Amino acid sequence: MAKTQIKDKEQELSEKRESRRKLRLFFQWLLLIVASSLLFVFPQWSHVDDLYNDNWRRHIAKESQVDPDIVMIEIDDQSLTALEGHLGKWPWPRTAHTYLVEGLLAAGTKAIVFDTIFAERDIFRPDLDSSFREVLKGQKSVFLAASLLGQDSSVDAVSTDLLPDTLFVSRGEMGERKIQIALPWIIDLEDWNIGLINFLADWDGKARRYPTVSVLGEAGEKDKPSAGSSPNQMKLHSLPGRVVSYLQPSVQFPDEFYLKYNSLEIVPFQSMPYAGAFGLVTSGQELSMFKDKIVVIGATATGLHDLRATPIEALYPATSILATAIDNLKNQEYLKLFDRNLAFLSALFVISLAFLITWLFQGYKVQVLLISFLLLVYAGVLLLMSDFLSGKNILFPAASVFLVALIASASLIFHRGLREYLNKLHTLKTFSRFMDPTIVKQLVADPEWHQQIANKTSEISILFSDIRGFTSLSEKRSAEQIMTILNQYFDSQVEAIFATGGTLDKFIGDAIMAFWGAPIEDPNHAEHAIDAAIRMVENLIEFRKSLPEELQEFDVGIGIHSGDAVVGMLGSAKRFDYTAIGDTINLGSRIEGKTKGIARILVSESTKVLCEKKCPKKFIFEYKGEFAVKGREEEVKLYQPSRRE
Repeated sequence: MAKTQIKDKEQELSEKRESRRKLRLFFQWLLLIVASSLLFVFPQWSHVDDLYNDNWRRHIAKESQVDPDIVMIEIDDQSLTALEGHLGKWPWPRTAHTYLVEGLLAAGTKAIVFDTIFAERDIFRPDLDSSFREVLKGQKSVFLAASLLGQDSSVDAVSTDLLPDTLFVSRGEMGERKIQIALPWIIDLEDWNIGLINFLADWDGKARRYPTVSVLGEAGEKDKPSAGSSPNQMKLHSLPGRVVSYLQPSVQFPDEFYLKYNSLEIVPFQSMPYAGAFGLVTSGQELSMFKDKIVVIGATATGLHDLRATPIEALYPATSILATAIDNLKNQEYLKLFDRNLAFLSALFVISLAFLITWLFQGYKVQVLLISFLLLVYAGVLLLMSDFLSGKNILFPAASVFLVALIASASLIFHRGLREYLNKLHTLKTFSRFMDPTIVKQLVADPEWHQQIANKTSEISILFSDIRGFTSLSEKRSAEQIMTILNQYFDSQVEAIFATGGTLDKFIGDAIMAFWGAPIEDPNHAEHAIDAAIRMVENLIEFRKSLPEELQEFDVGIGIHSGDAVVGMLGSAKRFDYTAIGDTINLGSRIEGKTKGIARILVSESTKVLCEKKCPKKFIFEYKGEFAVKGREEEVKLYQPSRRE
């Protein structure tokens, strides 16, 4: 009944410990998830995704086709050189554009879009501006550029009341404002068919986004376009939005979008140098290739400095960006971003799996290998996901979610590694008191060393050694001298225990308790215990020779027994020892007590049987009889071992 109650109590305590362990692990996991989520909140992660997805933007561009209805007329280096003799240096007289627009209108173009701002009047040749102004009269298919400027611009501010209604998405309730904006002043105000050409430069200056609506802030400066802006704010159309709304009045598009570059070329659309188109017009030829086309006219010459940074090229013509924006809106094909928070759930799943690995597997190297493999698989999945979604014009934030998962997993591995290192350090320090340090290092080198030192039942051989005649010895010397002699004696005996792979349990006054078979399993523990006992006797004989004659009277008694015992850490939170408990230990102690007057070493029959089974020719066992011991009804057979010659 008592044993059943003890077992029930042990089971109850074990369940409580397991419950506390699981609760502790849950809070550790929760802390890791919260920390990872807080890390992911930092806005800089979007920069990492921008750089990562620039590769996919190029991949998408490589696999895409531009709209054949969009054609570019390039003011390129070739045109600047070729027309210098006819038109002079840039900027050319506006009559050149007059001839070109007339030719394009005659060819039946759908729309003509100028990516150049005709802001400065030709004060020396006003009649040339006048001809250009006349050709644009009432032309709804010719679109001109305007650009919002920064507050540090030298351009005079303009009243918003002066701007045409066609430029506004909404005037809001801001009333008349003064804004700094570049406008085509050479054209009559009633013919201002204009839109903004401001693109959105990202944190690194690259053109990844384009606004269809620009919102004026409190002071009249340009703010970040936002679909969630107040309806009372003043909103202005972009030039691509104006063009597409004219061609496809029913089309709907967002206030801003991510540009989908459809080619890796810096001039991706079908194009003609300005000089070529101008030559055809002035020679009386038709521009038939521009029939039913959207014609974008702008600078691509390096000397005109109208180049911008993009994911495709560091120096990319702004005119190509404008044409790409028109292409995207016209065909309703622009890039979208996968929901970052939804993507982050995959990182949390991987982080949770990494935590589960550290819970299920004790070996640190195994944890590192499995988590590394997990991250490798995760990286592969993210790449496949990015590839799949890129085919649907969706960019996946793989870089940020992977890096957060990597940082969290690395932190977890570091924490587990540090804990493993500190545990090993503590184990080395603790077990070096009980075992040969070389054996201890071998112990902690085992990936399963945690199981090795865990409290468990093991088959061991226990040895008790006690000094005979110690009382009379202590009467002949001072306490300090006796302690010195004992320490010297113990040094030699501990050396014998360690040399045979034994674990020193404790010193009990002048007695020694040691065992073999734990924490490192030893199938020959009985043999090694007997070997240690014989060495201890030999050490004793040599040690006595070094003492004065009057101190050579003491002797030693050693008892050895083999069997099962509970081995592990025992004690309080402040003080504990690695020890063995159980009936096997008690009997070993009783056997040592029977050595007096019989033999220096006595071993039990179980020790003898185990030794003869493993090494039958190493020792001779002399039967010494059966002895009654306290706590046992049956008498115990004891033997005196000695080495075979």
